Amino acid sequence: MADDSSGKTGLASLRSVADGASLHYVGTLVVNVSGFLLNLVLTRTLGASVYGIYAYGTMVLASVLTFANFGTDVSATRYLSANHDNRAYQNRTLGLAYLTTIAISVLIAAILYVAAPTINAYTLEEPLFTPAMQVFAIALPFQALVHIVSSTFRGLERAVDKTVVMVLGPTLQLVAVVAAVAVGYSLLGVAAAYALACLMAFLIAIWYAFWRTNLRPSVEFDRQEVADFYNYSAPLSLSKASSFLFKRVDVFMVGIFLTSASVGIYNIAVLIAGIIAMPLIGINQLFPPVASRLYAEDDRGQLESVYETVTRWSITASLIVALPLVVYRTEVLALFGPEFVAGTAVVTLFVAGQLFNAAAGPANDLLTMTDHQYVVMTNHLVLGVGNVVLNYYFILEFGLVGAAIATAGVLASLNVVRALQVWYLEGLVGYSVDLWKPLAATAASAFVMFVVGLYLGGLVAVVVGSAAGVGTFLAALYRFGLEEQDVELAGDYLELMS
Repeated sequence: MADDSSGKTGLASLRSVADGASLHYVGTLVVNVSGFLLNLVLTRTLGASVYGIYAYGTMVLASVLTFANFGTDVSATRYLSANHDNRAYQNRTLGLAYLTTIAISVLIAAILYVAAPTINAYTLEEPLFTPAMQVFAIALPFQALVHIVSSTFRGLERAVDKTVVMVLGPTLQLVAVVAAVAVGYSLLGVAAAYALACLMAFLIAIWYAFWRTNLRPSVEFDRQEVADFYNYSAPLSLSKASSFLFKRVDVFMVGIFLTSASVGIYNIAVLIAGIIAMPLIGINQLFPPVASRLYAEDDRGQLESVYETVTRWSITASLIVALPLVVYRTEVLALFGPEFVAGTAVVTLFVAGQLFNAAAGPANDLLTMTDHQYVVMTNHLVLGVGNVVLNYYFILEFGLVGAAIATAGVLASLNVVRALQVWYLEGLVGYSVDLWKPLAATAASAFVMFVVGLYLGGLVAVVVGSAAGVGTFLAALYRFGLEEQDVELAGDYLELMS
């Protein structure tokens, strides 16, 4: 009976993660389609050079956004989940999160606005960059506050609501930017439309949070709660700031040493390869609160079982996404314009790096939710500094490809380190012998896609080859045999959809 009860508990935890991941995939599909269309419109209308200025400005904005919350978005997720039966504590947690985010994000936005001319002088040296960057800076506080709303729903394990908030910004940005381009605006008009979309996303998100929950931010917290909150969030903020060094510093340094057109080409290649992260990002939407709950209950057996299962999901789903991007990378890049085909090698390298990321599964979130936030911070800081050094050397030696070699290599190394740390610090392993199944399916699928590519070309090859390859992959997995937990979860979803 104990084993049966334990099995049901583990399946319930996996259902929670799967619900979050499945809904997140729907949301991510909307986000990525919106992002794809947005970048397609901009590359086709602005050209590689002006698009590179836009990409550089949004990259700077995204980089400072990583620490504009001072780590309070992750803190909100943890403390809302761990104190699900204490409404007053949850309200105080939200109060701290919102107050901190407003103060820090407004300060950073002001600094960014004032520093825009200096950033331009040391990087792109393009006249349009300074006013565009100043407009983008206005959007920062609104984006940071939307992250708190999203983290609220994440901590409450409300996957549907989190997905709604997730798609707001990208959808509104697409509509606003396309409207700006349609009426004839160029870069500055596009930047203004982007900022307006961020404001609208915040207003809708905050209204939605008040409508869908009974939580109301409170400022009646005591000194110990504040100390605990910032003791957890401060290293996360430093960790996020350091993560910029291995996530986006490559784009920043490409802007310093190369041209705005190079930034545009590189950015599109990175965005395409980033699609591979979709499955893991989906899994990570509800894995952290589930891991936090199981860790708080000292249910290590179920925690390892969930960790192993979702890591297998991450690897399997990421391989499905990666295959067509590698096999048909030239055809995909050509959709954005002939100038962007120069990024084929960059796509290949980043696909490899993202597959290492997928292979580590939710190891980083597991470290965070098991009180190893300082380890996470150290990882990001050490490898981030290493990435800066490697980018400097390889960009000067090899240009765009050098930036990809450095950053993809650091991303792969970081995820190997994370998986080893989870094993060493917590004794948890996310791998099993069943991983041979998706790996064998990958080989069969790659062969089919390659053969299709010999007879077809262009967009037709991408569509037909991807469909044939994914079909082969899924058929091979079915032939090799599905895991019992996967079958049960699939049965649940089929029953819900019938």
